[in-house]
Amino acid sequence: MKNKNNIYVLPSRPHYGRSFELATSLPLIGYAVIIAVLVGGVFAGITGDALKIAATDPAMRQAVLLSLVTSVASTALAVVMAIPSGYILSRCDFRGKAFVDTLVDLPIVLPPLVMGLAVLIFFNTGLGRWLDRGIWPNGIFVYQPLGIVLVQFIIGGAYAIRVIKSGFDAQDSGLRDIALTLGAKRRQAFFKVELPNIIPSLVAGAVIAWARIFGLFGPVLLIAGTMRGRTEIMPTTIFLETSIGRIEVALVVGALMILISGSILMLLKRLGRMEDVR
Repeated sequence: MKNKNNIYVLPSRPHYGRSFELATSLPLIGYAVIIAVLVGGVFAGITGDALKIAATDPAMRQAVLLSLVTSVASTALAVVMAIPSGYILSRCDFRGKAFVDTLVDLPIVLPPLVMGLAVLIFFNTGLGRWLDRGIWPNGIFVYQPLGIVLVQFIIGGAYAIRVIKSGFDAQDSGLRDIALTLGAKRRQAFFKVELPNIIPSLVAGAVIAWARIFGLFGPVLLIAGTMRGRTEIMPTTIFLETSIGRIEVALVVGALMILISGSILMLLKRLGRMEDVR
C-alpha cells in the first residue's frame, strides 16, 4: 500500500496466513489448557485444615528448606562442572570422545531410579563404604543431606552439560581465534570472549538442571531415605503424606512446589532475557 508521500510500504503486520497460524496454535492451546486444568485442580483441592497442618508442622518447614538448599547447591555444582565440560566436548577432539559424550547423556536417557540404584550399589563396594564412612563414622552420603545433593548433581549435571555445550557449539569459534591473534592467552580468550557470549545458555542450563533436580524423587529415596527433619524434601513429603492418607496436605506441598518452580523459572528466564538485551 502507499503512504501519504505516494511511496509503497509494507503493512506493519501482514494479514495473510492467519488461518494457518490459528490452526498450528491449536495443539499449543490444547496442551496449555490440560496443564492449567491439572494445576488448577491441585489448588482447588486444598482445604483450610490442610493449610493449617502444613503451616504449623516443623518437619514440613524443614522439608521445604532442605529442598531449596539442596536443589540450589546441586544446580550450582552442576553448572560449574558443566562449563568446562561443555567447552571440552564442543571445542576439542580427543580419542574416546564419542564414548565420553554417550556416558554424559546416560543420566538423561536412563530412568532416574536406575542412576540412584547405581549410586547405592557403589556405596556398598569397598571404595564406596570408605568414601561414605571412612572419614565420618555416621556417614557422609547415605541417609545424609549430602547424599541428596550428590544424586541431584549426578542427574542434573548431564542436562547442564548438554545445554551449555550447545551454547559453545552455536558460538563462532572465529571470535576466539581473533582474540588469540590479538595476543590474548587461551584463558583470557575463554573468560573474556567465549564465556560472556554463552550467558543465555548458562541460564538455560541452570533452569533445565534445576527443574529436573527440584522434583527428583526415586534416587533421593534410595540414597537418603525419608527421615523427617533430616533427609525429607518436598517430593518425599508428598509421598509420605499420600501414603498415610493425608491427600489434602500433599496437595498443599504440591501447590507450594508449583509456586516455587514457577517463580524461579520466571526469574531465571527473565535474567536470560536481560542478558540477551545486554
